[in-house]
Amino acid sequence: SYNSTDQTLSVLSGGGDDRAYLHKVQASSSSSSSSSSTTPPPVVESKLLEYLHKDSVACVAFNTPYISQDLTKTPHLCAVGAYDGTIVLYDPATGQKVQELEGPSDVEWIDFHPKGGSVLLAGSVADGTIWMYHLPTSKCLQVFVGHESGVTAGTFTPDGRWALSASSDGTLRIWAPRTGMNKHVFRFTTAGAGGGYGHKGEEDPVPGLTSIGVGGGSDGQLIITGAEDGMAHVCHYGTKKVVASLRHYEPPPENVMETKNEEEMMELPMSVEAVGFASTTVNPNWCATGGVDGTLKIWDLNNDGQCRQVCRVPVPSQPQEQQGQDKNAGASSASVGGITRLQWHPTMPLVITSMSDGTVRLWDARNGALVQTVTGHVDMINDLSVEFVTPEQNGGTAVIVSGSDDKTVRLFEIDIAAALVASGPCA
Repeated sequence: SYNSTDQTLSVLSGGGDDRAYLHKVQASSSSSSSSSSTTPPPVVESKLLEYLHKDSVACVAFNTPYISQDLTKTPHLCAVGAYDGTIVLYDPATGQKVQELEGPSDVEWIDFHPKGGSVLLAGSVADGTIWMYHLPTSKCLQVFVGHESGVTAGTFTPDGRWALSASSDGTLRIWAPRTGMNKHVFRFTTAGAGGGYGHKGEEDPVPGLTSIGVGGGSDGQLIITGAEDGMAHVCHYGTKKVVASLRHYEPPPENVMETKNEEEMMELPMSVEAVGFASTTVNPNWCATGGVDGTLKIWDLNNDGQCRQVCRVPVPSQPQEQQGQDKNAGASSASVGGITRLQWHPTMPLVITSMSDGTVRLWDARNGALVQTVTGHVDMINDLSVEFVTPEQNGGTAVIVSGSDDKTVRLFEIDIAAALVASGPCA
């Protein structure tokens, strides 16, 4: 969460040590002369949060982007969810515990309501339930029940009218927050003859869903979800129709697939782990998918879900120009990590991805070019959050926070205009 008034960045982190931390990052005021090119490092204060969880911290969130001007209705809050079934709320200014909520077992994700930030949604990767809380009263308003397996991702629609959840049972569900009713179920199943990766004539297992993105289309009512079988599906929650099914992962030829046993099939880098829509300023009908195969794909929903660009890390044997143009190639080089998270720039056709090889990459969605690679982590990046400072001014600055299996949280800055100049002219 970024405070533009005092230029302070608040960061929540947690992990497998069952602990959560609140970090305050503030730019240093330099006393050196203006001719100096050295930028002093920021001042960082880290605080171990009070509640000691009994299992891994899996998710964190701030309500700052959604609160009203009247702080008596909704104060600034940050939330920590863990696999021990607890959700703890803190004051992000001081790190003091505000309240503790009893949650579902194995809390996998949490999300604040976009209209005021006083309602919190939480999903369980264990029992498949979604819980909704009214924070001013500490009451659990609803428990949404219907998924047959863990809920891997969820959120509210941008207008706040509906709750959405994606599950490893292969369904995307729309819920009515006021009544708790399941208003619609999107089911995504495949068969060997219909696009799945099972042996010919055999029915594929139901592919689990991994990720969710909202706010697409000219009316903002498109949802996108990634799946373990290499597909991504775009749905309209108003009409309750599937708009497009996008094949992110290109499988090996059929004759090669038929020779693979079940274990070898499981090892194929199919899964789509990250999805997202471009903003209305960029193009509301563009979306992006990022996969375990290490590729980022840009899609145009106005053109029957056509793949506009395939973004891959350039390899010596293939010029960079070809990387963005070759839309029919298979998985990327084995030395390139898979994509774990992605985020669009709010005003420019650029996408930032985090990778399992520990890198963060900036891509140009117009031509598929890799603009910049940022290094520092030595293990997989599990989560990514980007704050864009003054994005309307030539792209502004991307302030990137990443959490990794290397037990570090790192902060990176990318000057967007400088990065684009350094990468060369746009195709």
